[in-house]
Amino acid sequence: MIGPFVSVVMPSYNHEKFVAGAIESVLSQSFENFEFLISDDGSKDGTQAIISKFTDPRIKFLANPVNRGACVVHNELLDLAQGKYVALINSDDMWRPGKLASQVAYLEANPSVGGHFGRAGYIDKDGNSLSKGAVAFGRVFDQPNRTQAEWIRFFFDVGNCLCHPTSMIRRECYVELGGYNNRMRQLPDYDLWVRFLKKYSLHIADEPLIDFRVLPGENASAHTSENSIRTINEHYLIAAHFFDGMDADLFIEAFKDRVKSDRNASREQIVIEQTLQYFVHNQWLGGVYKAVGLQRLFNHLCDPAQREILLNVYGIDDREFQKMSAHFDAFRPNVPLSTVPDHQIKEEFLKRVKLRLGRRVRMGWKNRH
Repeated sequence: MIGPFVSVVMPSYNHEKFVAGAIESVLSQSFENFEFLISDDGSKDGTQAIISKFTDPRIKFLANPVNRGACVVHNELLDLAQGKYVALINSDDMWRPGKLASQVAYLEANPSVGGHFGRAGYIDKDGNSLSKGAVAFGRVFDQPNRTQAEWIRFFFDVGNCLCHPTSMIRRECYVELGGYNNRMRQLPDYDLWVRFLKKYSLHIADEPLIDFRVLPGENASAHTSENSIRTINEHYLIAAHFFDGMDADLFIEAFKDRVKSDRNASREQIVIEQTLQYFVHNQWLGGVYKAVGLQRLFNHLCDPAQREILLNVYGIDDREFQKMSAHFDAFRPNVPLSTVPDHQIKEEFLKRVKLRLGRRVRMGWKNRH
């Protein structure tokens, strides 16, 4: 292959204390055939000056004067990438020795796998090791490997658990998928992995590949009120398109215990089966899913062909829809608004949102600028 085998991409933002360590952890990798694309997103501290001191010819540095957001910078770096594979590093994390070599070896030996991930160790702001028990999300990335269909099911029923900064993805996958959605701030990685899994399989290494820096209150996935509200809204947006473009065979394999249809069913019936998945009990996203499901079911009932399938196969007609909509209460407050002060309404709402989320705010995507 002419040119770099791997493109390492690193957006940076206000990480003057950590960025040198991140860069050094890449440059010290035993696998050396890579380009290192760095783009600073308008840092207001000394991050750009520190990056500029590195003279390794593999580094290509873009110093942006204006902050535009992490997804914008990520996508620009992906457009510049020339390698067969693309590996991400956050500007406050550190790669462990041998990361690149082990990931390249696996993907070269398994050409049908689209991406490779790993587990994570944890460090604090001073670089001291943290036990997984000391980190609220410490074991979320310790996942077994699953088939493509099993991952689809897990993502729908549970959510994201992939450690974004450990990822190495075939560049052709990014080209086909179109990169990150800049409308997302909390869950752009989850949105991308949902789209990824409709087309590709992945593998997770048993060992930690990075030292993930935990900065309480500073990580963009921290449990602030704004992040919690935005997260649940982004879950809704992702859920609304979760099944778009999904192959029927992949869907049936993923949800085989919950569908009546087989591979010979019409496309209309498969779409209806997908809609019915939103009404299966979900501890964390039940309200979000039922809101999506009601809208989809309403649209099906407005279509004569789909309405006939709903009635004949599933016993669902307009009256049944009315009953379903009467038992779903996502939007009406539990108490009359006129009797409660505005600040108390907000506090109660945030409490309910955080309860629903649990640990669903995954600490994988950090550098949201």
